[in-house]
Amino acid sequence: MDIVFLGPACRAPADAQAATAPRQLAQALRRRGHTVLFLERTARGEASYLDLADLHARFHSRVRRADLVLVDADVAQVADVSRWLTNTARGLTVFWDRDTPRTLARHALREDPACMTPDLFTGYRLYLCSSGGPVPRQLEREWGVARARVFLPGVDAEHFAPGSGRTRWDLGYAGPASPERRGLLTQWLLGAARGWPQGRFVLAGTLSAVDAAWPANVARHAAPLHQEHESFLGAQRFTLVLSQAEHTPGASLFEAAARGAALISDPWPGLEDVFALGEEVMVARTEQDVLRYLLAMPEADRRQLGMRARARVLAEHTVAHRALQLEQYASEAERGAPWLAPVRSLN
Repeated sequence: MDIVFLGPACRAPADAQAATAPRQLAQALRRRGHTVLFLERTARGEASYLDLADLHARFHSRVRRADLVLVDADVAQVADVSRWLTNTARGLTVFWDRDTPRTLARHALREDPACMTPDLFTGYRLYLCSSGGPVPRQLEREWGVARARVFLPGVDAEHFAPGSGRTRWDLGYAGPASPERRGLLTQWLLGAARGWPQGRFVLAGTLSAVDAAWPANVARHAAPLHQEHESFLGAQRFTLVLSQAEHTPGASLFEAAARGAALISDPWPGLEDVFALGEEVMVARTEQDVLRYLLAMPEADRRQLGMRARARVLAEHTVAHRALQLEQYASEAERGAPWLAPVRSLN
């Protein structure tokens, strides 16, 4: 296919992690033989534009003749870009929402007049959402989305290879926590730390989510930069991962699994379709569950748990699998076919 991909700009190191996933997907599509023009709003490079007027002036014909045009939800002026693009493109138009709970919350609160609205989503023929369960059907039924499909994070496993670095912490957590999950984070990580004073714990990047009663055995750590994330995960015996919201796994789940981390997760509908419960990920419902895994699981079993999770990622959840899944969704949309089962193989 001839693909035009509008992705978020990467202007500073802080933008790197959010901007990495679109670029990895674009590269995976190229490796599968597609022609991909990746456009970003910056003042540099041939494949860049300054604003919507510049985008129209320089890339109107390219967008119009593309087989597929994909827009990341984090592009600047996403509402205006979407309106222009869906009126311009003749090929398949795709919207990639990597944080569907955020989109739903913004719409419910109407907090940003410049954000996407349901009438803009109806212009796209395919909506890739980060939430499973009933959410895709909700988007189709209530928002009028033509075709909503689950599109989970994919990882470049080569950048998250298992390591043999020194273990610094027994349990760690890094990344954002939705308001619904902050209570769990406080209860499970800090509660486990209070219940095991000899244990070593670390909380990174979510310091505002906890109260003032900070146990002495919990380290405060700045959010690791993208290039530091691998070593940060490798320094933990167990890694706590929390879904962004119900039916929505975060990218940290797949990144930690690719690293071979021993995962402890909150239960959410659909987790069993991503990893085998009790074999590739341990499910906790209380801080007592967390403590039991930390204190009672033999080291050999802990290592096997992590290796099985990594094997699952390599088999089903790499960025290469997501590129193939996008191909399948695109073919389905072009044919008007019903829902397809999730991709399981690159063969």
